[in-house]
Parts: sequence; structure tokens; C-alpha cells
Amino acid sequence: MTTAIRSLLRAGAPSWLRTLVRAIRSAEAREDLQYEFRRRRSGEPSLPAGPILRVLVICHGNVCRSPFAGVDLATRNAGLEVRSAGIAVRTGNPAAPGASRTARKFGVELDNHVSQPLTDEGVEWADLILAMQGRHPAAIQRRWPQAAHKVRLLGDFLESSPHAIED
Repeated sequence: MTTAIRSLLRAGAPSWLRTLVRAIRSAEAREDLQYEFRRRRSGEPSLPAGPILRVLVICHGNVCRSPFAGVDLATRNAGLEVRSAGIAVRTGNPAAPGASRTARKFGVELDNHVSQPLTDEGVEWADLILAMQGRHPAAIQRRWPQAAHKVRLLGDFLESSPHAIED
């Protein structure tokens, strides 16, 4: 990136310009932006057909967002079986300390969390996969195209954009 663009972005450029520059520089940012545009155009997505008994909550590293959302979702919905996983994970990492502190403020305990990678078995097991950013459904579409129909963003069910839940 040129020095002029960096200076412009640091000088308080509008958020749309910062988003555009990130999208130009990063394939993942482009996937996030594409998802957001499709979501705004088509409205709130419906849930996958059939009963939803098993939910897999995913994020990038499975140490912040997905463990918190998974435990919170399971606590609020006693009949639901919930797991969490990450797209790019080394198995066995604990929840990030900051995530644990924040979760405690909401009554969610992450002390026993151990990160898990997203696997074939996990994708097959889930009736619904809740992701955090548009890049996550894109990654699932590439690796597990047969599961694309059951992936939604957790933020898809918020009333207004942005629908992605950033790290």
C-alpha cells in the first residue's frame, strides 16, 4: 500500500473507504464484503429445513467468538446440542484470556474450553452452522459444498448491518 493511502486511512477516512481498501488488499475481506452485500440485498435468511437439534458455531481460531457464542447459545436453549470449532485452529488451545474475562461479565464460563478444528465429522453432524464473518461460509463452500445450505452468520439474525461479528 502506498504511503499516501496509509496517510489517508490514518487521517480519519470514511469507513466505506477503509472497507474498500481492505477488500482490495485481502481475499478474505472481499468474501466478507460480498456476503454483506448479498445479505443486504436478499434480507434475513431462513433457517435450514427440518428440525435444528445440533448447532455448530464457528470462527477463525475457536478461542474467542465461537466458544462464547456456543456456550451462551447452549445455556439459553436447553434442548439444543451445541459445539464450537475454528477454521484455522491448532487443537487444544484454551479460550483467550480477554474472551474469558468478557464472557464472565455475561455469565458465560470458558475456563474449560479447548479449541477444536472444523472437521468433516463436525460439518456432517450439524443441522445448522453459525459463522461469524462472510469468509467462513465461503471457506465451507470451498471445502464442503454439500453443507453450504446449512451455514448462516450468527449476525444474520440481527436487525441491522453489519451482520458480521468481527474478531
